[in-house]
Amino acid sequence: MKIEASDKEIQDILKLGYFKIPRFQRPYSWGKEEVVRFWDDIVGDENDNYFIGSMVVYQERRPYFGIVDGQQRLTTITIVLAVIRDFFKKLGEDDLAIGVQNFIERANVDNRKEYIVDSETSFPFFQGVIQSFSRGIGFDVVGVEEKNLEDAYNCIRDCLSRRVSLDTLTEQFGLFNSIDGIEEVKRIRDKFLSLKLVFIQLESEEDAYLIFETLNARGRDLTTPDLIKNLLLKILKPDNVRLDRAKESWNLIATKFPSVEGRDLLGNFIYHFWLSSRKYITEKQIFSEVKGSVKSVGDANELIQSLSADSDLYIKIIEPDSVDWSREESDLYDSISSLKLFNVKQHFSMLISVLRAKDRGLISLRYLKKVIRDIENFHFVFNAVTSQRSSGSIATHYSKYAIELSNAVDSGAANSIIESMLVGLREKIPSFEEFYVNLKGFNYHSKATKDKAVIRYCLSKALGGVVNGCAVDFSGMTIEHILPESRKGSGVSEKIYGNIGNLILIDAKTNSDELKDYDFSRKIEILREKNYPLDDVIENATSWGEGEIERRCKYLAEKIYPKI
Repeated sequence: MKIEASDKEIQDILKLGYFKIPRFQRPYSWGKEEVVRFWDDIVGDENDNYFIGSMVVYQERRPYFGIVDGQQRLTTITIVLAVIRDFFKKLGEDDLAIGVQNFIERANVDNRKEYIVDSETSFPFFQGVIQSFSRGIGFDVVGVEEKNLEDAYNCIRDCLSRRVSLDTLTEQFGLFNSIDGIEEVKRIRDKFLSLKLVFIQLESEEDAYLIFETLNARGRDLTTPDLIKNLLLKILKPDNVRLDRAKESWNLIATKFPSVEGRDLLGNFIYHFWLSSRKYITEKQIFSEVKGSVKSVGDANELIQSLSADSDLYIKIIEPDSVDWSREESDLYDSISSLKLFNVKQHFSMLISVLRAKDRGLISLRYLKKVIRDIENFHFVFNAVTSQRSSGSIATHYSKYAIELSNAVDSGAANSIIESMLVGLREKIPSFEEFYVNLKGFNYHSKATKDKAVIRYCLSKALGGVVNGCAVDFSGMTIEHILPESRKGSGVSEKIYGNIGNLILIDAKTNSDELKDYDFSRKIEILREKNYPLDDVIENATSWGEGEIERRCKYLAEKIYPKI
């Protein structure tokens, strides 16, 4: 591998040739904080020799280079130059504007203009809206990258407006009339063009892939999906200069998992996919496992196709409200939504596998709903109520049977594998006594809301899905204290008052307008008039106090403790 390194200024680099952001690179991802920090560091520094690190490229053919490292900085510098150009244009300083544009766009050997920094992933937005001298219209913001580019342009524009002259701003763009203002913009232009870096040039694209992986393997910003994408696109070469099937397939998968601060949704999907079909590993091992198993074009194609097929299944698991469910699938939606409420992930591999088995025709929808309901019941007891720590054993258990189910060839084998998995859950579920003790410790009132979501779930489970022949819509129901909150100061402790035995689910209007703070007898009278399904403890009570609340708590625990 031949590597040439030299110190260069940005203006020299931009005159050197044309720079393409290749397909294995990440889209532009800098946010406002990073853009402002970059601007402030450079503009506020008094040193004329500001150093911004290194830039790694490989030469495709003279004078065209592919960028391996430095894409985010070079793109941001191009945006800065575009903002400065537009300032000059608005002032009627056309010569100055064209001078800056020469560092954004230049005629090639055929005397046809080309953009010096060319990004495939944001075409045509970056070219038409940011780089174009005429700032073209009609290029909509269609994705996260375009939004990041637009935000960066607006952010830099605002920074320049404030820097030049706060007293002479006019209209949208911060126009100014002073000679001093023009000179300040020229100074900032020169500051960015004179930025220094180490320019590292490689001989081939193959070397670029290797250096890209090496440079970023320990980088804070690089994610596991970035490395996996790089690996797959290294193997799956495009068969046409205008059609890169592998890249398009990967991007279709990635767009299903938008960036969420603090959450790598795409990385989570790939990890749980692997646990559902390949091998149980830790999250830190996923890239090395993928790299070790993908050796050929066939391996790479099979992995992308499998990820594409399972990505829609994973969306059902993590965002059930974003999916259109049929009427027959309403129970399935309820169970998956409840699992999301419990805030657990150990079961994800198994859910992918059973949903996949349903799509393959190995199990029926009816059986699928039963299996996921059993998984819901297990985690209701294990996590939501008793807060057990699995130490990885539950995730391992699920992964083992998920992989076996992925390899099942017929319905008989699939059913046998699933039943074995459920036997394992039955052996691990906490006893009723432990469930009851923990449930009795739950508390909800105006000053204690931590347990509200699980208590709502318990009460809805006790009430049942159908009341008086009609399906119950729990979304509009509220929690009512049978013994009113106003009685807390009359010798009743918050622990007893907020106990689940003192709580019912009722529609909001009845709760606020009819039940109010009435005593027990009046509330029960109103509930009977409305045909509310009173349970045995409430129905048989003549008064309501600590003993009745504790009895009802035990009654509810017995009613909702599930069997798998």
